[in-house]
Amino acid sequence: MTFQQRLKKVLKGGNLTVADLSRWFDRPDPTVRDWVERGRAPSGAPGDLEHVKALLELLEAMITKKVGLPVPRMSQVKRKDYLGTIRQNALENRAS
Repeated sequence: MTFQQRLKKVLKGGNLTVADLSRWFDRPDPTVRDWVERGRAPSGAPGDLEHVKALLELLEAMITKKVGLPVPRMSQVKRKDYLGTIRQNALENRAS
């Protein structure tokens, strides 16, 4: 499956928006939009690319295991906080 196909699958499975993914990957919205809509592959230093790959794998696993995802229906303000919290928890748990 291509990177773009994987992103589209997590958008649907996680009830996520492109803006949500932008926050998840900590990348600018236009960059992530290019990944999703135009199929552009991430670029950057090797460590940065590995980080993007690891974040996508983590997101896919969380969706599969239903850990905080799919995102429940909520306001945009609450959604931003919700995603920030599950991202922080996931990264902390991954490190331990």
